[in-house]
Amino acid sequence: MGKPLSNSGKGPPKWVILILIIVIVVAALAIYAISRMPFTNKPTEVTLTGTVTTTGTGTMPEKITFTSMSDQKTYVAAVSGGGNPGTYGITLPNQDSYKVTITWKFWGITGGNADAGTLNLDTTDDSIVRNWAG
Repeated sequence: MGKPLSNSGKGPPKWVILILIIVIVVAALAIYAISRMPFTNKPTEVTLTGTVTTTGTGTMPEKITFTSMSDQKTYVAAVSGGGNPGTYGITLPNQDSYKVTITWKFWGITGGNADAGTLNLDTTDDSIVRNWAG
């Protein structure tokens, strides 16, 4: 037969000490992992500001449109400043992707639209600066 599991009154058995050490190590690792996790709340809306530039001779940006990729809702900001580049400001729902379109004027007459790319908006900031060209 093997040795008994107890050590006849000389303190706790070795297997109890081993289990206690394992529990302490696992608890310490869990506390460390939880403390390293980012617990930041993301705002529901984000204010975007920046510049809008057009590239054709005689063109000027008129407005910038953000179309939600999830529900196709559009958000439009007028471009101000009267020049190229102009400036814009808009508030958009956070945690969505948007197709970005720039509407431009050609010598003062509405000219057309330019695809400026995609904005993947998923941030912990409540305001960001983004510049667009189209």
